[in-house]
Amino acid sequence: MAMLPEVFRPDEADDDPFAPIAARWYEAEITKSELKDTNDKTGKYLSFCFKVLEGEETNRMIFTNLNIINKSEVAVKIARSDLKKICGACGIEDELEDSADVHNIPMGIKVTIKAATSQWPAKNEIKDYCPVDEIPDADDSNPLDN
Repeated sequence: MAMLPEVFRPDEADDDPFAPIAARWYEAEITKSELKDTNDKTGKYLSFCFKVLEGEETNRMIFTNLNIINKSEVAVKIARSDLKKICGACGIEDELEDSADVHNIPMGIKVTIKAATSQWPAKNEIKDYCPVDEIPDADDSNPLDN
């Protein structure tokens, strides 16, 4: 038997803390980044962890990977474009040598939801980045596309 440190109330617990958040622009910051090998060990990707900084989703984490070395030229091209946008959102105009230089700088991230498949549940994806003062209003005439 184990006495709990406090009374647990199931009705106060989240149903699924990993469920996707709503598709829209959020203010967020990178809290962690890591350079990792691809599964086939032939490339490398930057793994970023973003923390949402505002609204009901404050402190929720969203992850993205940028294939900076990959057999696929398209994957590398997308990754370099995204990294350029992240640098721009953080105010970095010169060279970036250490991914830690983009940590803890508020920016806008455009979050979408990738639909569930037979193998994977629905999940969030980051589709765009901008400086925090350029985050589009939720009432903008251009609704968020998935």
